[in-house]
Amino acid sequence: MLRNSSVLLLLFIFLLIILFYQLKYTIDPSVSIKVPVSQNNEKFKIISNEYSSLWYQKHCLKTKLAQKLVVEDLVKYLNNAHTSKNQICRQFATIFYAIFRLEEMYGLLKLSPVYLNKINQWLHNDQILIEQIKKQRIIKIYNRYTHEEMLYNYMRSQRPQTKSDISPNEYSTAEDRLGRLEHRLSYTAANTFKYDRWHTLIVSRNHDTLHLTEDEIGDMFELAQEWFHKAFSMEPMYTCPEMIWDAMPKSGASQMHTHLQASLGFDIYYGNIERTRQGARFYAQNNNGRNYFKDYLYIHQVLGLTIQIGNTTVIVHLTPIKDLEIMIMDEKLNRNFYKALHLVLRTFVDDLNEYSFSFGMYLPPMNETSSKDGHEMPVVCRLVFRNPVTNLRSDMNGLDLYTSSVIGKDRYVLYRQLKDGIEKRLK
Repeated sequence: MLRNSSVLLLLFIFLLIILFYQLKYTIDPSVSIKVPVSQNNEKFKIISNEYSSLWYQKHCLKTKLAQKLVVEDLVKYLNNAHTSKNQICRQFATIFYAIFRLEEMYGLLKLSPVYLNKINQWLHNDQILIEQIKKQRIIKIYNRYTHEEMLYNYMRSQRPQTKSDISPNEYSTAEDRLGRLEHRLSYTAANTFKYDRWHTLIVSRNHDTLHLTEDEIGDMFELAQEWFHKAFSMEPMYTCPEMIWDAMPKSGASQMHTHLQASLGFDIYYGNIERTRQGARFYAQNNNGRNYFKDYLYIHQVLGLTIQIGNTTVIVHLTPIKDLEIMIMDEKLNRNFYKALHLVLRTFVDDLNEYSFSFGMYLPPMNETSSKDGHEMPVVCRLVFRNPVTNLRSDMNGLDLYTSSVIGKDRYVLYRQLKDGIEKRLK
């Protein structure tokens, strides 16, 4: 009997000890604690076993464990973590926002009855997708330090791969909130599958990209500038104008017709362009306010890698993405800029037999004013001709994507080819 009582007493004491430790070491969300890290020797294994990804999903992101995570809900997940009563969750949100900038926005479309019929065919009359395409949700994630960026819109995964879908009748295309802008040689048409809130197409009335005239090129860029100014007047917080242009399928173009993609970024440029902008500012800060772009141009002029068209400069620059990339720079878009671009295109197409290209351009911020701090930006376009369709090998590989561009064509050889082609056309 005494022995049984002793056993019961020991068991009771043991239970009290367990209860004491549970109460003592239960996490109090109001108590300041550090982010739980792994105690082993693996330097980059940050999350401990006690606080696994599943723990964060349940307590910080507020999702059910059976629920699949989706990029579209990242804003909601981070808001849940940021406003959580648990400091571990709030600390996670703080670390996230220290590295990444996260934005959610919507791109709106106006659809004519004719174009709506076409979209119904593309989306197989799925009414949920039809409603989503009218108000498209876009998620932007920008790395503040490496300037890498992702633009995510689920609807872009629904794009059809078809022949040219822009009809000679431009009114069978979508419109954005500005309505349709028209010039004699070009017009705007909202991109059906947007990658930003302010995103449109500048479509040439000449669908033959490889035989555009100088006037047709200039008309597209003049219309783009008009669109930028109208969009900026509606939402002045969108200040960063950018354009891209892909020609032929080898460059990634989904349509064969001639069209520029124009977009106006919120506060900052897209990642690759913003990297250049921030680098230019850093250069000015470390070099007594000297302007990076002026010095960049000066270096290439001294090295004999520039071709002058009025005040516009064609640069066969020292750090190309691939062998056939060049740069065009000027203070602003003007007739000389359009002439330079036209001459470059004619030389590549007619003399060098290169037909597929990718093009990127940025203009100074819409709200930029002249200053003496070296931060002024010019108009810059970069143009790279891609591999011929007949080439079996891709023009991009792991070295180009993840380490450094590897070039096999001497920059001075390309410079002389361009110079000869441009000069004979100017005679």
